[in-house]
Amino acid sequence: MATMKASVVWDGPKRDVLALLVEPTTQPYGADPSEEDEQVVLYRVLDEHQEATGVVVGIEIEGFLDFDRWESLPKLDIRWRLPGHEPLPLEDLLRRLQRELRQQAPAVPQGR
Repeated sequence: MATMKASVVWDGPKRDVLALLVEPTTQPYGADPSEEDEQVVLYRVLDEHQEATGVVVGIEIEGFLDFDRWESLPKLDIRWRLPGHEPLPLEDLLRRLQRELRQQAPAVPQGR
């Protein structure tokens, strides 16, 4: 299983959108909304015709703190490594991030 360095951005808790991207992303990529789950958008490498390929370089989940449809995530043959953490499969990494962000969310003042 390949390991990819990644970065994460969470735009929440008010908006609650999490994006995870491979770093560095050297090829052009585009959004590919999931047909299985309206909360999930995959970022896929684009070919020379600007069409999405099967290569996933990121994921975005709207409503991340309450996300529970883990079965709708793609099964990828890569591990994602965030700085300072061990590489994990996509679902395991997202579950860990969700636990961490849920703990932080109550401490964030409302209205920001």
